[in-house]
Amino acid sequence: MKVLLTTLNAKYIHSSLALRYLEKYCAAEEAEIIIEEYTINDRIENITNDIYQKDVNMIGFSCYIWNITMVLEIADRLKKVKPDCVIILGGPEVSYDAEDLLSKYPYIGYIITGEGEETLKDLIRCLSSSRSPIGIKGLVGRDVNGNIVDGGKRPLIRNLDVIPCPYNENDFNVLKGKIIYYETSRGCPFNCSYCLSSTIEGVRFFSMDRVKSDLLFFIQNKVKQVKFVDRTFNCNHKRAMEIFEFLVNHAENMNFHFEIAADLLDDDMIKYLSKVPKGLFQFEIGVQSTNPETINSIDRKMMFKKVAENVVKLRENGNIHLHLDLIAGLPEEDYISFASSFDDVFGLKPHVLQLGFLKLLKGSKIRREAAKYDYKYTTTPTYEVMENNKMSYSDIIKLKGIEEIVEKYYNSGVFEKAIQYILCNNYESPFKFFEEMAFYFEDKGLNRISNSRKSLYDILFEFYREKRLNNVNEFSDYLKYDFVLHQKGASLPYWAYKEPVKGFREKCFEFLKNENHIKEFLPQYIGIPAKKIIKEVGFALFNNNVLKNGRKEKTIILFDYNTLKTYDVTENF
Repeated sequence: MKVLLTTLNAKYIHSSLALRYLEKYCAAEEAEIIIEEYTINDRIENITNDIYQKDVNMIGFSCYIWNITMVLEIADRLKKVKPDCVIILGGPEVSYDAEDLLSKYPYIGYIITGEGEETLKDLIRCLSSSRSPIGIKGLVGRDVNGNIVDGGKRPLIRNLDVIPCPYNENDFNVLKGKIIYYETSRGCPFNCSYCLSSTIEGVRFFSMDRVKSDLLFFIQNKVKQVKFVDRTFNCNHKRAMEIFEFLVNHAENMNFHFEIAADLLDDDMIKYLSKVPKGLFQFEIGVQSTNPETINSIDRKMMFKKVAENVVKLRENGNIHLHLDLIAGLPEEDYISFASSFDDVFGLKPHVLQLGFLKLLKGSKIRREAAKYDYKYTTTPTYEVMENNKMSYSDIIKLKGIEEIVEKYYNSGVFEKAIQYILCNNYESPFKFFEEMAFYFEDKGLNRISNSRKSLYDILFEFYREKRLNNVNEFSDYLKYDFVLHQKGASLPYWAYKEPVKGFREKCFEFLKNENHIKEFLPQYIGIPAKKIIKEVGFALFNNNVLKNGRKEKTIILFDYNTLKTYDVTENF
């Protein structure tokens, strides 16, 4: 028996942890199991053709809100040309209405609900020996008379260590350049009403020996990035600290991404984290809202004051990338309240502020309570909220526009000096700036076209000038700094200060020929000829010293493009 396990990821860089768990857990069965991953950007006919040519007896699709529509279309096509092939669906998008799906789509053979390892193993055993799988716990299918039968809920796997490591060396070869997903636990101690983790009781952990063995395997294979999918990684303080310490002691030139609850961090952990190598860890912190009524209405436990204190401490250390999340459309939060939540979180200076929109997922409590808050949401996946009794569709549309501006001008990280200047000198509310910028894009029709990175600098300058904000000439220097730092080799735009300095390029070469200058500013280039160094650095003139709070003085700044560090070298010219 030949089995294909497959899914459609949202992006090429993503990979499927679920498929690899299933493959490794069922490997001992009398079946050849292969994995193939596609993306939602691939053409349906290409995916269908590729799967067809693999000539398998069973196809298992891992289903999510982002891929279910395409999965159903592909499954329908495959069943028509391979009528004897058994098609199985599993995953969160099909676990909560399996009987309805089987009634609606006759080409689906079986649906696995909930945790899938043991159910898939039992299903393969039955089909390999020509036995009926009807009645298997965790499986919904049809009996010989065509009646849909639900085998009932399967108990969760309590000893997670019985599940083999989801990766081997071949996986790392296949997934080179992609994100590796990993978990040390299943479940979540919290019961947020919008999250499917709240439907699973309790938290189960892999043993520390198992976790360390897996992580060491990643390290030995030089995996670049590992994203932990534990819903609240630091819910167990002792375990989290032990894993942090293990990674600090063993990992180099790697990055580990964790979803954490910032209010659960204590002073000892923050002190320890302040000393970890820069870039080793990055934290995603789901704030979602700072409105107490909203937090209470979604059964969430969060002390924002403590979150803020700890995020500020982490940010000050500067060694851990911080990604903070907000969700628009939650109960009891109107447009004004959301603006306040935005300003609260933005004030913590995260490296990335993710503005998401509530999705009423199948199986979630908030979906069952949709009528209570007068939710209107899309009928088809992704079930995204359109409005509720506190926030209109018009409000949602405005927030969508603001989200795009935040992505372009804040999360990109390439307008840091300019945005900082704008907010410090012109706006008390960051939300107000991003809102006005979104309105500007809409008024100018800029939200309907593709804007290059270079053009975004011009647009920001024109916005600033048309709004008649303070000190446009000084602002242009800050914007020029960002431009030169992140647009290596590009010609300066029309708005950038370009006062000619006689022999400036020659002076730059002389600067780079000076061994003392190289030792002081660019020690990594010691011994390298100036004509080679000049390709990796840049020099620019400014009316204002943007490195010293805009002091009004002619300034020459050296840009090192390999480290993205900059230096005031005026006195050396």
